[in-house]
Amino acid sequence: MSSTLLLLRVVVGLYVLAAGSAFAATVLRIRKPFLWTPLLALGGLVAHVAYLGIEGIRVGGLPVRDYRDVLSLLCAAVVLVYLVSFVRTRLEVLGVVFLPLVLILIFISNFLPNDVLPVSRDFEQVLMTFHICIAVLGAAALCLTFAASVLYLVQERGLKEKRPVRFGVKLPSLEKCDSIGKLSLMWGFPLLTLTIVTGGIWSANFRSRYWLWEGKETFALLAWMILGVIITARLLRGWRGKKVAYLTIVAFAALILRMIGVAL
Repeated sequence: MSSTLLLLRVVVGLYVLAAGSAFAATVLRIRKPFLWTPLLALGGLVAHVAYLGIEGIRVGGLPVRDYRDVLSLLCAAVVLVYLVSFVRTRLEVLGVVFLPLVLILIFISNFLPNDVLPVSRDFEQVLMTFHICIAVLGAAALCLTFAASVLYLVQERGLKEKRPVRFGVKLPSLEKCDSIGKLSLMWGFPLLTLTIVTGGIWSANFRSRYWLWEGKETFALLAWMILGVIITARLLRGWRGKKVAYLTIVAFAALILRMIGVAL
């Protein structure tokens, strides 16, 4: 195995673990400083810089031969910004924003060689089954986010017109709708991220490329991007209310179009 292939495997493995650690700390609401995320990200960055250094020596300069190399360099820069920001602010939530972005950029750029994450043909069906299962679980969690957003808008409109809406039962309060939407989003978004990553691994092994840029896949990426914006704005800017509800509905619509196989 070449040294660059080994380094890329270490880079991807540590970035995946760092992103998982960030989501686990947020979902489980671990309040004390959780250093595993920045330590894993730092390990991944060290391996990433070593890879770039080897490639730089090989090409005799900055290793930016095409857009995939530029995206690789961008990913390293994003992780560096995350680590510096964490040291200065101690905001663990930054990992939830930065690290999934790095993962998605790596996988959709087709920057990785196909043999970075090799999967035996014997495990093709197992990987696909796992991919489908987490996709379904993620969609189910985001369905709850969608329902909470719709209820929020209905309740908000009723309160604004001073005519509370009832469908046989009293609707939950705006705070309750917002809380349910946020919690389910914090489960659904990492599952959607993992769905895109496992889909990329399957595609690289059995369809030769990590990301095929087909219309159906683009809908999934569009939903992921909108949900990423919502999470970022919620955690860093305190977004809530109608704006979040409308964006959530748009993201869920894109996800449903992907699930039923509509292509752009």
